[in-house]
Amino acid sequence: MQELRIIVALAAASISLLLAMYTFVVRWHRRPSKTLAAFGVLMLGTTGWALTAGLGYIAPTADGMRLWLHLEQVAIVLVPSAWFALAVSYTGRENWLTRKTVTLLAVEPIITLLVTASNRWHGLMWAETTVATAMDGTVSLEYTFGLYHYLHLAYSYTLVLASIGLFLWMVLTSDRLYRRQSVALTVGVLAPLATNIFAGSGQPWDVLFTMPTGLTIAGLALGYAIFRFRLLDVVPVGRATVIEKMRDGFVVLDEHDRIVDLNATARTLAGDDVIGTQATTALPELSQLFESRDPESRTHDDIVVETDDGQRFYTAHLTPLRDDGSLGRLLTIRDVTDNRRIEKRYQALIENASDIITVVDQEGTLAYVSPSVKRILGREPETLRGQSPLEYVHPDDRARVKTAFADIGVDTGTVRFECRVEDADGTVRVVESVGQDLTENPFVQGIVVHTRDVTERHQREQELERANEHLEAFASAISHDLRNPLNVAAGNLELARTEREEAYFQRVESAHERMETLIDDLLRLAKQGQTVAETDQVDLETVATDAWETVETAQATLDIRETDTIDADRNRLRQLFENLYRNAIDHAGEDVTVRVGTVSDGFFVEDDGPGIPADQRQAVFQSGYTTSTDGTGFGLAIVRNIVDAHGWSIQAVESESEGARFEINCVEAIAETTAPAAPSGQG
Repeated sequence: MQELRIIVALAAASISLLLAMYTFVVRWHRRPSKTLAAFGVLMLGTTGWALTAGLGYIAPTADGMRLWLHLEQVAIVLVPSAWFALAVSYTGRENWLTRKTVTLLAVEPIITLLVTASNRWHGLMWAETTVATAMDGTVSLEYTFGLYHYLHLAYSYTLVLASIGLFLWMVLTSDRLYRRQSVALTVGVLAPLATNIFAGSGQPWDVLFTMPTGLTIAGLALGYAIFRFRLLDVVPVGRATVIEKMRDGFVVLDEHDRIVDLNATARTLAGDDVIGTQATTALPELSQLFESRDPESRTHDDIVVETDDGQRFYTAHLTPLRDDGSLGRLLTIRDVTDNRRIEKRYQALIENASDIITVVDQEGTLAYVSPSVKRILGREPETLRGQSPLEYVHPDDRARVKTAFADIGVDTGTVRFECRVEDADGTVRVVESVGQDLTENPFVQGIVVHTRDVTERHQREQELERANEHLEAFASAISHDLRNPLNVAAGNLELARTEREEAYFQRVESAHERMETLIDDLLRLAKQGQTVAETDQVDLETVATDAWETVETAQATLDIRETDTIDADRNRLRQLFENLYRNAIDHAGEDVTVRVGTVSDGFFVEDDGPGIPADQRQAVFQSGYTTSTDGTGFGLAIVRNIVDAHGWSIQAVESESEGARFEINCVEAIAETTAPAAPSGQG
């Protein structure tokens, strides 16, 4: 009987070793996988278990038996974890086998090996071991298990039973096309349990039913399922959740174009009982696709199949399946009937439409773009399909357009919006779009957007708006800028009547000339628009001083610190200074000091008054904005208009004396900045 035990153990070790070698030497280099790794480790563990058990039987001494017992434990600890990893991977749950999971699975085996190695000091694995001699003279090692052995046993059986549960669940829920594989898996799963049950019968055949023997039988059955049916190469075990639910048809062919497997969608075309049937017989409509043995992928469009529901249109794609050699071919069949119907419907209605017509699907991408997009924006419709329409909208308009699309179907079924888009040449164009929710329409299933190029209309509207603003500014300037010369003329005329001095009449005449010039300039501004047509080289000090003479300055003082020669319209520059002077006197008082000077790229006008609050420094340039009870709010708006007409920029900041300071920038100086000939202080 002892000899039989040894033969069974060595046979189990040999078979398991061959399976492990085949896994790692032959199969591994073709396509490594977690399933192969787990199966190979399981077979190595079984090999070690069977081999150490057999050598333990023939050990001549008690110490030799104990040594093989300890080595046997090294092999045993591999089996439960490898068995569990194989079940998890084989049943399509490879995502469970993370680095963290594998690390946790390794903890118990490591502890077991440490407890086994140190057993002589604590007896937690084997409390007592003795040598016993049977009646036939056979010598064997008897032992009493320690506490840790039972903990290890409970952990191992938990993993094994969990693995068996995963395998059986897969067998019970697998498609009927895998019946032979299911039988092989069932045998492999139940073999270790069967050997455990029969091993305790007390009969002579107990020597045949050892755990290594059961694991070897399991390895043969699982190897048959894996390698014979090439499940790892052609038909993954996890196909139920990936392939069976695909909307496209899926057909696996062997190297002779016989059908090996197909999913539910494909069965609606080929039939149910077609396993082993030639593809040309089951799918005659695709026979032309199978004629060529071209190793490259091939696609066949516009396949028409007559069904009970009428004509259906399909696209088929045939792809070779290779490993070291040819495994077969994979056929995917896509139903494009709905697409064809939509395309034909739209093609008849809108191919020559003057507007761009697009369909935005529920994912927010362009499902259809009319050919007119090439004429209007210079873009090919094919390059736009599948992309988000927001990609071509100006970044500043995207949020508004996105909100408009979000409102469709929620607050309203139709939206209208304008936005800027970029054509193929990079030119920004203004378009007007009207979107309508037709997602419930089976022939559309999306939002239909009609887009019209309104760039020219938008430009005309902007020109009209600018003209209206300009007209308003013109009317305001007439009443605002002419008031000061009139006041100066009236005051000097009154003095002339009482004092009868010639100088007052000259000032009246100068004021009248100034009014005439202003009227001419305002009329010219109204006719020519916002841009300065002609400029001259002018000296800032001269223009600033002349402007001061036409402003009613009371007790105010002018201080010109630096001067430049710049390129500007003299009259409009003088008008700019006059408005800034009046603004300072009106808001800082009649005794204000006004300073004029230069900065690195322009000039400034500042006062020593109360200044402008930081939150109002942008608003002061708006037409009609004023904080004074008797002000019109047009003075600084006119200044801003003159600055814009020259292509300059202006900003309101705080002066060194905490008053108001207006800096005019982007002004190109003709000559270097110089100090005036003498300090200028005028009152």
